[in-house]
Amino acid sequence: MKPQPAWEEKSGMRVLRLYGTDLNPDWPQVVLLALTAKQFKEFERDPLAFAEKYKLFPEQPLTALSHCTRPPHVKGIPGPTDQSRWIVAIPHPKSSTGSCAAAPQSIIGCKEGRNLC
Repeated sequence: MKPQPAWEEKSGMRVLRLYGTDLNPDWPQVVLLALTAKQFKEFERDPLAFAEKYKLFPEQPLTALSHCTRPPHVKGIPGPTDQSRWIVAIPHPKSSTGSCAAAPQSIIGCKEGRNLC
């Protein structure tokens, strides 16, 4: 039985690798990131450079990574602030071109003390 995924602390951020497990043995490789507002701003400036710098996919680095889609602004749902923490999902197919989606934790209902926060 392969190990179950666990959050890793890496350069002050949290990384969850959802591959190499019984749930997802090989492909696609999927990574979840839990980022501070400052880390998310760095990620947003150049997602591919961020992925390379922090070796998010060390076995087969990405050759292209899109900017993240975000939830739309909806009346009655608080938007992100300058202090918002972010969850970012990055699927990495064999083609090594990735895409990503991001949401501030306030929108996804994250509270301190839970695994995702």
